[in-house]
Amino acid sequence: MRRLLAAALVAAAALPVTLVGAALATSGGGAVAAPASGAVPDPAQAQDPAVAALLTAGAEAYALRCAVCHGSTGGGIEEARLAFPPDERRCTRCHRPSNPVVQPLDQPFADNDMFSIGEPPPLHATAERPGGMAAAAAPEALFAYVKATMPRYDPGRLGDDAYWALTAHLLALNGRSAELPRVVELAGRE
Repeated sequence: MRRLLAAALVAAAALPVTLVGAALATSGGGAVAAPASGAVPDPAQAQDPAVAALLTAGAEAYALRCAVCHGSTGGGIEEARLAFPPDERRCTRCHRPSNPVVQPLDQPFADNDMFSIGEPPPLHATAERPGGMAAAAAPEALFAYVKATMPRYDPGRLGDDAYWALTAHLLALNGRSAELPRVVELAGRE
């Protein structure tokens, strides 16, 4: 278990380098334009300081809370598994499919009896999965869905600010950066 946690922390610590390294062009309206779905947004490229702050918060929340299951660039469980040692990549020793899905961290649990992770999908279009909620849903609907379902082990445990930041990150990850000023407005960050 300690080896798994150490691998997760190492993977999370490496994420900001990935996030900063993805340079994106700037578009009008203060948003960041992603060249393709799945490119990690670079908050430093946003013209609007409120959009940049929201993207920064979203990237940090994603790296800390989401990347361990969805991968550093949102590629899904297959990408996420690559951050772990080869003998720990199946996640079934601790996260058995028969375990409960919701398992808040404030409740006791036994080692090797963690929540079931299911199959965390890619969060941007892939050849196998050309669309998804983050690629098409209205920002309000995406926010509501993420808040109601994530993190899988204890949905709704983050504050609204974190969920709005994650919504912005997911929209930018899916090439929907033109909608970020609206997310800033919805999040009350104007």
